[in-house]
Amino acid sequence: MKRYALIGVFMLAASSGIVWAEEQLSTALNESVIKLPTTVSNIFNQVITKDMVVTQFRPHGEGPFPIAILLHGRSYKDRSKPGRERFLQATKYFVNRGFAVWVPTRLGYGESGTEPDPEYSGTCSGKKYIPAYEVAASSTLDVIAYAKQQSYVDPARIVVLGQSYGGTTAITLAAKNPSGLIAAINFAGGGGGNPETQPNEPCRPDLLKEMFGLYGKTAKVPSLWIYTENDKYFGSVYPKQWFAEFQKQSPDRQLAEYRAMPAFSDNGHFFFSRGFSIWRPVVDEFLRRQGVPIPHTPGSFQDTGFANIYEPASLPVNKAEIREHYVKFLELDLPRAFVMDAAGEFAGYAGGMPDALEKAMAICKKRAQKECLAYVVDDKVVWKKTNISEL
Repeated sequence: MKRYALIGVFMLAASSGIVWAEEQLSTALNESVIKLPTTVSNIFNQVITKDMVVTQFRPHGEGPFPIAILLHGRSYKDRSKPGRERFLQATKYFVNRGFAVWVPTRLGYGESGTEPDPEYSGTCSGKKYIPAYEVAASSTLDVIAYAKQQSYVDPARIVVLGQSYGGTTAITLAAKNPSGLIAAINFAGGGGGNPETQPNEPCRPDLLKEMFGLYGKTAKVPSLWIYTENDKYFGSVYPKQWFAEFQKQSPDRQLAEYRAMPAFSDNGHFFFSRGFSIWRPVVDEFLRRQGVPIPHTPGSFQDTGFANIYEPASLPVNKAEIREHYVKFLELDLPRAFVMDAAGEFAGYAGGMPDALEKAMAICKKRAQKECLAYVVDDKVVWKKTNISEL
């Protein structure tokens, strides 16, 4: 299985953006695009048939691979952008764990055009959430059904992950228990939010609570719910109420897990797209419990407790630029390693490859005057106080 790596000596190569029909598709991720005919019925019982754009990625090899379906949200401003969803960082995350990844751009968004709007849920006071999310779930089930027909897909190991409207759709799917679905991940799921006109107060949160309660009655799929304390679309109170109702109605309360994350940036609603280094270990742990192998550096490494891995200020170094690049290192996927010399003058790092530790060590040794030692391996700070020779 191919790993997607970034390595550097105080430098991080930036990957160029790729736009369908304007630039080449990603060969490293075996990217391709199809148009899947889909028929849905909106809240007005209007039948809509259109082609849904689905972007596909896969590891190298014949498979069969488990598959991750990534579901986008719903802009309150402009549903025409982006024209085609890709979620490259999350896509690479799943491909690195052996998954094929399919990203549908659902009807009413991007390439398919914004009118008619299949996922319209009504006015703020007259919301009809359940039929609107049925539309999103129905089109996603079409994607899953088609994916199962592909020879390289393992139809018995499917994960759905969604952001915002897509996060709620992931829980809608969990409530339907389609065959092969092993996990649903909900990032900031909800509906009716507008951070400009009604921050923290989504339309009819009571109806969302009722809906999530209905989902809890039937869901038999493990689910992870991730919300931040400063989500300006839904606030911090309502999501906890929605999850509590889901749990209250569930016959098995151990199936669902809620993770309340601290405030993130200026609006935690975008935690999924901007907070990879923080959510990655949370999702790793959840997927590990569902039997998904998580990549790691070969060998046995112990966390020494020297410092919090997410505190660059704790690095025993003299140069500010090393701390700056340590921040970039934290964005890298597993396996990964950050290596420094004992004088705190030079460093090397690598991520997303089985031999990350060896690569990082080799980079450090090219310039260092003293012995190079590992500071972080994967998610563990392995540095010891006795490693410091002169600072």
